[in-house]
Amino acid sequence: MQISQFFVNGDIKGAIAYMRNYEEFKDILPAYVAIFEDQKYRTYEIPDNLNDILRLYQIYFRNTFYCGSPEAEAADKLRTGLKALLNTPDAGDGLLTEQLQSMFGSEGYHAFFGKTQGYYGPYVWRNTVPTTYRVELPDGTAEYTVNILKDFVFRGWMDYLTFGRYGTGGWASPDGTINCIEQAYDFESERFLVSLLKHEAQHTVDMKRFPEITHAELEYRAKLVELHYSSDLSLLQKFLSEADENKTDDAHAIASVRIKREFADTDQRSLPCVQTQALTLLHAHTREMEEKYGGQRNE
Repeated sequence: MQISQFFVNGDIKGAIAYMRNYEEFKDILPAYVAIFEDQKYRTYEIPDNLNDILRLYQIYFRNTFYCGSPEAEAADKLRTGLKALLNTPDAGDGLLTEQLQSMFGSEGYHAFFGKTQGYYGPYVWRNTVPTTYRVELPDGTAEYTVNILKDFVFRGWMDYLTFGRYGTGGWASPDGTINCIEQAYDFESERFLVSLLKHEAQHTVDMKRFPEITHAELEYRAKLVELHYSSDLSLLQKFLSEADENKTDDAHAIASVRIKREFADTDQRSLPCVQTQALTLLHAHTREMEEKYGGQRNE
């Protein structure tokens, strides 16, 4: 087993035991021992009252990923600690989040709270730079704005557990704007230019053109756009591996089921074949959407 598997599984006690057996981890092991065995939590270059908040999250991480407490139990202790710190014993989650964001905001920081992949963990950064890109899509060019988030103090639980080796690359705001963590991306890579920009820009175009479109239809179309523009054959294999018709509430899984079916007779080892099939399927699906929802035909 590789060390990354322990982090993915949230097993820090197992990770520490693993690291003790291999010389390559001798430099990083003391940091894990200090935090998780000795409870010597990190302090950040931010005001003390904000460090007090982040310390409660670090205790939550230790309870969850090292001590093995059920997440719900650790989360309840976290909320209790935050309410006591803020002197708001009756605050619900919504009000608690507003107060936390206000505290960080008053000191010049942006903060985003909530859960990532089932676990709490704040994102705290200094600067947000809205950046507009002109994005080429099969049916024309669209403008898409991405918030580039810079100068992070804290980047969620996975970044914390791995000392920055792994972590979230960003998230979508309720209005659909993508927030992109600068340090997580190579802005010249296909991961950014295709899998993020073209994927999300296609969502924006489709939601405007077909307001009643389903999430699965959106994901299907955006994945086809990725496949048409990508030069990486492994992207199709990634989508095929996500296909699961039993995950009826997972739009990505359902979209991938359709892709798996419709690429079954395509030469999946030929990039031109994959790219051409993706475009053919997208145009066919556009006609399907026009018949289903109406919508304006792009000239």
